[in-house]
Amino acid sequence: MNRIKQFCQTRLARVALACACLLLLPAASIAETRLGLVISQTDYTGDLSRVTSASQEADTIASALIETGFDVTRAHDLNKRDLASTLNAFRRKVDAAGPDAVAFVYYTGHGAQHPESGDSYLLGVDAELVAASDLAFYGLDMQTQRDGFAATGARAIFLVFDACRNVPGFSGYKAGVKGLSRVEARPDMLIAYATGLDDVAKEGVYAPVLAEEIRRPGQKAEDAFAAAQRRVAGRTNRSQLPWTNNLLYNEFCFAACEKPAVTERPEPFELVMSGSDLDQAFAAAYGDFGKATVEIKASEEFGGRMETFTFEPAFAVRFDDYIALVSKGTNKEDAHVAAGRISAHYIKDGEVIGTWQDLAFGNGFGQPPDYSLRTGLLNYPTMMVKAGWMGQGYVVAKEDVIEITPDGPAFRASVTTRDDTTGAAYEELKPCVLEGRIKPSRTSADSFLVDYKFTSEIKGEDRLVTYTLDPASGAYVPDFEYEQEICVTLMYDALESKAE
Repeated sequence: MNRIKQFCQTRLARVALACACLLLLPAASIAETRLGLVISQTDYTGDLSRVTSASQEADTIASALIETGFDVTRAHDLNKRDLASTLNAFRRKVDAAGPDAVAFVYYTGHGAQHPESGDSYLLGVDAELVAASDLAFYGLDMQTQRDGFAATGARAIFLVFDACRNVPGFSGYKAGVKGLSRVEARPDMLIAYATGLDDVAKEGVYAPVLAEEIRRPGQKAEDAFAAAQRRVAGRTNRSQLPWTNNLLYNEFCFAACEKPAVTERPEPFELVMSGSDLDQAFAAAYGDFGKATVEIKASEEFGGRMETFTFEPAFAVRFDDYIALVSKGTNKEDAHVAAGRISAHYIKDGEVIGTWQDLAFGNGFGQPPDYSLRTGLLNYPTMMVKAGWMGQGYVVAKEDVIEITPDGPAFRASVTTRDDTTGAAYEELKPCVLEGRIKPSRTSADSFLVDYKFTSEIKGEDRLVTYTLDPASGAYVPDFEYEQEICVTLMYDALESKAE
């Protein structure tokens, strides 16, 4: 009897464990067959450069696919014959899985387009490119691969090519053609490139972002690629613009389609104010340690002339595998109209992936703007850059809120912190002063507060104003705004009231 009881308990425990494991998988994966092929090409034997980060990029994508229920085949450094064989075997596997199959192919390595026909090819590591015809000999035509996977009839097919690299020019042509040409998706297919058509991608930038979006619950597959597209563009200051051609018609989510009840935590960061990390980041951005002299062309708005700046490191923010450097530059000219500036560089593996020369401007005499640095106000370290103007004794002071996010510096708001007519008050005019103190919200990093108080003889209505993040624009929007130059209005209103 005890043996029967023990058997039943063991059986129930196994059933419970099996049910728990099923609950961990995305709901749709119970009915689907999720198949992934991840290929990295690093060591090319010909004149093609080594793709140093290819293996790491591929492992990052493979891990994200495995975590979301994919059976992943991993391949590395394939010559043309083995590359063709691997793709063919995987295509047949997808075909055999039937109409509920979901296929994901990720290729990182060298790809190139023919300088005349525009056809694009994936290249085996044995590629030796001298003549344009070598592309067809050593490479696989991407359109043929597209057509083969389309013919499987799978419910969703993802073809992702992180292969937009520089290749040498071919004999008979003036210059090499950059990047990949457009390959149109077929129905129920999404094709994605790490950067735009006819452009070259930096290594190690696209894959980590796409992997994060694959893991993120609560979004459809096409939204995951769109988010990766936006984030890479932001992180590189639009120097790398991923391209996506989407013809998916069946709804599919990599992780669960339902949004999680708990808001996801922001990416970890470390604020770096001094030391070797800051010095090395500055050297990567400017080619020198400590100080660097740089010539920068002013915008057409400011005459378009060349200006000389001396830059020094201000601080840096280290994220998972890259660092954001903020530097302050002093203009060589010290005239009243000559402005210093603050610039930013995002750096990965010692290479600059994004540059913001005009993050903020100074207010004259060649000096960079004054700022304070705050953590705890928003999700990431935030610069409070001082700005404003003064005229005929009237002062308006502002603070521009710039958050140093993982996906690039983000201008969040311009907040009036002082409205002061003290210098304009005379005879019977009494001064009006409105002061605003910026405070963090206790409930969410998607909002912050400004506590406004009238601190002089002339009074208006004190307010606690809430600035809330607008996801569409990336700006924080106030729930109340005082009329422009409110203190001038109140000062003269008070004079009129006294006269009556």
